[in-house]
Amino acid sequence: MATEYELFSPDDWIFDTAFRRWVLNPSPSEDRFWQQYIAANPAQREAIAHARILILYSQQSPAVPAEQLDRSWQSLQNRLPEPVVRPLWSRSWLSVAASVAVILLSGLAWWLYQNTPETYQTAYGETRQLTLPDGSRVTLNANSSLRLARNWKPEAAREVWLEGEAFFSVTHQQNHQKFVVHARQLDVQVLGTEFNVFTRPKAVKVVLESGSVKLSQPDKAPDQGITMKPGQFFEVKADGTQQWRTIRPEPYSAWKEKRLVLDQTTLADLIEILQDNYGLTVQVQQEDLLRLRASGSMPLTDADDVLIQIERLFSLTIKRSGTTVTLHKL
Repeated sequence: MATEYELFSPDDWIFDTAFRRWVLNPSPSEDRFWQQYIAANPAQREAIAHARILILYSQQSPAVPAEQLDRSWQSLQNRLPEPVVRPLWSRSWLSVAASVAVILLSGLAWWLYQNTPETYQTAYGETRQLTLPDGSRVTLNANSSLRLARNWKPEAAREVWLEGEAFFSVTHQQNHQKFVVHARQLDVQVLGTEFNVFTRPKAVKVVLESGSVKLSQPDKAPDQGITMKPGQFFEVKADGTQQWRTIRPEPYSAWKEKRLVLDQTTLADLIEILQDNYGLTVQVQQEDLLRLRASGSMPLTDADDVLIQIERLFSLTIKRSGTTVTLHKL
C-alpha cells in the first residue's frame, strides 16, 4: 500500500478510507503509522496536508472562519516532522488556497440561495396571505403563484411575477421605489396602492381600489402606458382585445373574505371560477344554460359547497365524478 500511496494526488487522499479514518478519528497506532509515513515521504507532505484540511472542512458548517483554518493549519504543522526540502512559498500558498476554497464554497452556496427566486403557491380552493420583504401585503387566490427575488435592492424596482389572481396592498417607500407586477400581457406599475390582478390564460384583468397604477405591455414602449384611477377596471384578452369601464371595485376582491359577489353574473363566468380555482372540468348539456344570469352573494368554501349553491341558484341538476362535473336543466 505504501508504494501505491506514492502516486496519490490530493483527490486520491481525500477518498482513501484508511487516510480518512486517521484524519477524522485517529487511534494511537494509526497516528504512529501516518507520522512515520509522512516523515519517510516528504514529497507527499503538501498533498496530505491539503487533503486533511479539506476532509476536516467537509465535516463542518460552510461558514468556517479563516482564523479557525489558520489554527488547524498551525496544529497540523506542529505535529508533522520538518520536510527535507520545502519551497519557501508552500505553507503560505496552502493556507491561502484552503481559505479561498472555504470562501468560494460557502460564498457559492450563499449566492445560489440569494439568487434563487422565492415562489409562493396555492392549491385549488386555497387562499394565502403573504407579507413581502418591503412590508407590502398580498392575498393569493386559489391555484395561483407569485414569484419574486429573495432580496430587493434599494436602487431597483420591486418586481413580482403573478400567475392566477392576487390582491395587493403595496407600501410606499421613501425613495419612491417602483413596484411592478408582471401579469402575462400586462405590467402593472405602482408606488403605493391597493388593487386586484387576475391573470389566467383567457385574460388579464386589473381592478384598482385606491391610489394609482400605470399599465403597460412588455412589447410596447413604456410611454404608451395608461394610468388607472380608483374604481376603474381594465381587461386585455388573449386575442389582444381590451376594454375599460368604471365599476364598484369591492365585489372583485370579495374572494379575500371567502365570498363571491354576483352582479348579473353568467353561469359561464361561474364555470370559469370552478375551473380556475377548484380544478374542475365542467360539461354543460344545454349550451343556452351558459347565458343564465344571477345577482347576490354566496360564500366560497369548498368546491362541493359552491356546486350546491349553483345548483339551487339556477335550478340545475349537477353530477360530479372526481374532477368532472356535468350540469343540465331540471
